[in-house]
Amino acid sequence: MEELLLRLLEESICNEYTDIHITLEKNHGLIRVRQFGKMRMHSSLSEKNYRQFINYLKFISDLDTNEHRISQSGRIEMLVGEETVNLRISTLPTSLMNEIIVIRLLNSVKNIPSKNLFRGESDYENLKYLCNKNDGLILFTGPTGSGKSTVMFRLLNDISNKGDRQIITIEDPIEFDLENIVQVEINEKARIDYEPILRGVMRCDPDVIMFGEIRDKKIAEELVKASLSGHLVYSTFHSNSAHSTLLRLKEYGIYKEELIESIRVIINQRIIHDGSSSFIIYEYLTKDDIRKILNNEDVKYKTILHTLEELYKENLIEVETYEIYKHSYE
Repeated sequence: MEELLLRLLEESICNEYTDIHITLEKNHGLIRVRQFGKMRMHSSLSEKNYRQFINYLKFISDLDTNEHRISQSGRIEMLVGEETVNLRISTLPTSLMNEIIVIRLLNSVKNIPSKNLFRGESDYENLKYLCNKNDGLILFTGPTGSGKSTVMFRLLNDISNKGDRQIITIEDPIEFDLENIVQVEINEKARIDYEPILRGVMRCDPDVIMFGEIRDKKIAEELVKASLSGHLVYSTFHSNSAHSTLLRLKEYGIYKEELIESIRVIINQRIIHDGSSSFIIYEYLTKDDIRKILNNEDVKYKTILHTLEELYKENLIEVETYEIYKHSYE
């Protein structure tokens, strides 16, 4: 099984696969991969080998091999050739004693310079300027697989490299190992949940706090409080646009005045897969934009849809790519 995994990872690095899906059909296992945003068939396994592979993946990622009823998630590092690859292993039960596994390559773009992750040469520098704050809440938003964590960690790493600020992250699980940053992992099995961790982090004199993902009302409220107490707080949030992020936070019951006071920037982004190339585009709302929107004033800002239209008109993306992402954004 180790040989099968190493072979899949070698192919993933060479062919830029971001995810590997292992599923069970009627009487055999199926391996599919995601390449440039699209799922592709890879190979099949006998049912026996499928079950052995599932158990092997759960074992090496420290998951409960006897648990088939609930979802589990873990992280491992593997040496593939001369390259260290970080993997997130996630399970999903589908029926009694059956489950699927998805392997995500977390550092698939680690060798690409930050500015080259974007369409425009100045896009990353503009993000650094927008996020260069001393306090407040900065949100990286977008659908699953839009590069939120990648961009957020690149910016945190740049802050860390200056060496003059204490950065503490709270993650579930830890996705990227970063030097000179204190990384804390949520462990629900050991009853190490986010609330006591966040309170503990606040007592450890951080300048910057990163919380992996806002998943519910309670987390949103706690991060708003942290940002209003003089800390710079980074987090991610699932939403379709920068504007809809505000609407969802209001639905959590957070007061308008708190949102205006706490949020410095909302960034909403997409990874655009066009042929054999991929790049990030984004839209953003500044603190002043947020204030106007929450006070029902008109705001004009460049949306992802505007950027897509520009790229299409300048023949920088194919018509098929334009139509796919246009419909997903609308």
